[in-house]
Amino acid sequence: MTNAPASDDGFAEYSGKILFQTVPFSINPQPTNNEHIPPPVALLSGRGRRLDDDTLLRLIVQIFTGRKEKVDTLVPALLERFGSVAALLSASNRELAGIRDMGNHMVPMIRVLQEAALRYNRERLPTADLLDSEQKLLDYLTARLARENIEQFRILFLNEQQGLIADEAQARGTVNHTPVYPREVARRAIEVEATSLVLVHNHPSGDPTPSQADIQMTQQVQAALEVVGIQLTDHLIIGNGRHTSFQRTGLL
Repeated sequence: MTNAPASDDGFAEYSGKILFQTVPFSINPQPTNNEHIPPPVALLSGRGRRLDDDTLLRLIVQIFTGRKEKVDTLVPALLERFGSVAALLSASNRELAGIRDMGNHMVPMIRVLQEAALRYNRERLPTADLLDSEQKLLDYLTARLARENIEQFRILFLNEQQGLIADEAQARGTVNHTPVYPREVARRAIEVEATSLVLVHNHPSGDPTPSQADIQMTQQVQAALEVVGIQLTDHLIIGNGRHTSFQRTGLL
């Protein structure tokens, strides 16, 4: 079986048969003692909190491929190229496909892990007063954007209780610029019946300091929203382990 050409769009290029094809390994569901627990299960006890990236990635490769011999060749290559498991999950399909010996299982299953991580963080968001749970919101946005290698512009549309109506990607740009059209932002806010919204974008450089273009764009979006009676609550720039809030820094 062959997979369709790689793209950066997620799951679309892979058939369900490849995504969920079983891997040739088995575990004892009711082990009697630790000696009978296979290494992947034993090491993941306690939700894997004590695993370093090298060990965790070795487990991922072994489970996904079912071949222990592939671990010693593929894991060093992945860590050398991406540096961490988090960066690996954020890598594009094109970048992943460029790694030798990735095989048919690894790329789609990495996309599965990435989607699972994003959904986990999104489910932790509160149904109301989203901005009062800043750390959970930042965890979600960091998981989605922090290691993107191009700028991505997203909008969080909020209702009257500041609950999340939708989180939508509006544009993807280059390494340092994303085109944003204020009228389109206002139009979409009306369509989803939002009463306020939060702008979000990332800086691939890792430095979340707003540029003059970021400030001007924010002012233009705010002006467009004021015309239709929708509030711009904040603009968050996500960097590598850091972020900037326009509202907190007095830029909004």
